Amino acid sequence: MRHSNVVYTLIRISVAGVPSLLLRRHDKWGDWSLVGGHVEPWEQDDWRRAAAREATEELEPLREGQDFVVESLHEEPVTWGPEASRSARGERTLYRIQYYRLGFRRDPVELLAQLPAGDFLLVPERTLGSTAHALGNPVHRARRYLQDGFDSVPLSWAEDLDPGALPTGLQTPTP
Repeated sequence: MRHSNVVYTLIRISVAGVPSLLLRRHDKWGDWSLVGGHVEPWEQDDWRRAAAREATEELEPLREGQDFVVESLHEEPVTWGPEASRSARGERTLYRIQYYRLGFRRDPVELLAQLPAGDFLLVPERTLGSTAHALGNPVHRARRYLQDGFDSVPLSWAEDLDPGALPTGLQTPTP
């Protein structure tokens, strides 16, 4: 049976008092998902390193250690399956996932402005089930597998952000 070890990093920001998740456009699947990916063989002993690598790759030009840090949200990976894998032509796969939290080390408004326009979306948590944007399975699984859902994830920045200060096109309108 195929095994897949995956890390996902949640970026949770309060905008005008509304907790929101920063999602990344996933071209291969045509949806919006969490920052993250597979743990490489040389990272099996240090999944935090895998999360930092994935976040640095997907949030380029931002850098782990300089612009943000990643911290584990739980001790042991969450396991589920086996289930058919979309990326492995339906092969039955046993999954292990470790969730991380991204913490900004400096003003997120400045940092978010550096991200490629159109590749990221800030979605209010309360609209995740009703948003017009297609959400990837990792978003729904995180809400289900994290104890107390997204409320258990500390914010990525302590201060509330002004929606008017955020880059154009980053936010999903709230219904």
